[in-house]
Amino acid sequence: MLMEETPVIRFMLLTLGVLALVPFAPQSCPLAGTTTDDTDGSTTVVRGTLATTAEAETENVMLTEDLRVPVGYTVELRAVVTDGGEGISYAWVQTAGAGVALTNARSRVANFVTPSLEDDDTLRFLVTTWNADGDVGQAETAVTVAADTDYVPFVPGGTGTSSGGEDRPEGPEAVAGEEQSVAPGDTVTLDGTDSTGNDLTYAWHQISGTTVELETDDDDEGIVTFTAPGYESGATNTLEFRLTVTDSVNRSVTDEVSVIVRNPDTLGTRVRIETTMGNITVELFDEDAPLTVENFLAYVDDGFYTNTIFHRVIAGFVVQGGGFLTGMTPKTTNDPVPSEADNGLLNERGTVAMARTSNPDSATSQFYFNLIDNDFLDASDSNAGYTVFGQVLTGLSVIDRIATVETGTVEGYEDVPLEDVRIRSVERIEEDSE
Repeated sequence: MLMEETPVIRFMLLTLGVLALVPFAPQSCPLAGTTTDDTDGSTTVVRGTLATTAEAETENVMLTEDLRVPVGYTVELRAVVTDGGEGISYAWVQTAGAGVALTNARSRVANFVTPSLEDDDTLRFLVTTWNADGDVGQAETAVTVAADTDYVPFVPGGTGTSSGGEDRPEGPEAVAGEEQSVAPGDTVTLDGTDSTGNDLTYAWHQISGTTVELETDDDDEGIVTFTAPGYESGATNTLEFRLTVTDSVNRSVTDEVSVIVRNPDTLGTRVRIETTMGNITVELFDEDAPLTVENFLAYVDDGFYTNTIFHRVIAGFVVQGGGFLTGMTPKTTNDPVPSEADNGLLNERGTVAMARTSNPDSATSQFYFNLIDNDFLDASDSNAGYTVFGQVLTGLSVIDRIATVETGTVEGYEDVPLEDVRIRSVERIEEDSE
């Protein structure tokens, strides 16, 4: 129940006092204070800046008696930097409470609309500021949102009816994607477009790990990218991100996903597959499938895969390519490679394996991505199996999108995408290029 013109609540934060700390005196009783140290009211100090405090003030707004913010109000979060130097940058993130969609999170003033909640909830926000000299400061604030007296419960991603039979409107469902394992310097994509709901807006925020810069995709705000930071010995090297989706009636839900930065010294050879639907990074299992990897890299180094197509796409099974050009024109291949399917590697979701004929030792250039765990493709006493020789590091969402294209019969071949999904190039990722 949003108003056509939502009233505005302004919250003032004081952060990054590099030279001097100027106290902030609220003009009225604050809605909420801020602190990361409950004993003295100071906030965390990063890289030698002055400790900062934060207060909240209200201005010309109508609040409930106990100073809780009602549903449907636009809340402004304002950071104030005192003597911060040149080139101030800002980054707002939500750290607790019901998820909301923060707008202008990379500016001095961020804002959100208070959601419809069944019970009172305290939403907490952290702002980080830094200047051109690298000085950093942080401060927090909290906003208590009052329970909505007209709240109607909903089922995230549900069917609209509760187990008791009463009407319960279908609500949004946030889907942040699957955990990713990446190498330092990789371009990582976070894709929330599998989320469901009516007229969704998306907000991605990092909640832990080495801070990275999230870049929003120009074509879809549900997708963000960042460059994986360096590997730190002795650290967890895990980055966590929260996706908040908000529907047309201001109902918000969240989901989280982790990205693990791998030690480059333990990674196998990596290749980047550039396709017309996005890029995929694959780690090859040099030690477990040496003959297969050598065979695959020979095709890569020859540029064999350029302009080939994914010619077999079966949702819930595999995406296969590497042997045909447009119109299902086959390419001439090298001699086949002996099977290494008994190497102990399994045809699990996200792995890459070699296609072949009924002869186990007939694999040449064609490979496939497992969309699910296809254990019946694994080698066993009664099954020759298919050789797994790599795994997807980044771009699994790209493969999932390829799996949704319309397919049909082309030149006698079934399950062929009716609109080409081409491989533009496959190239090794050299360490020097990181």
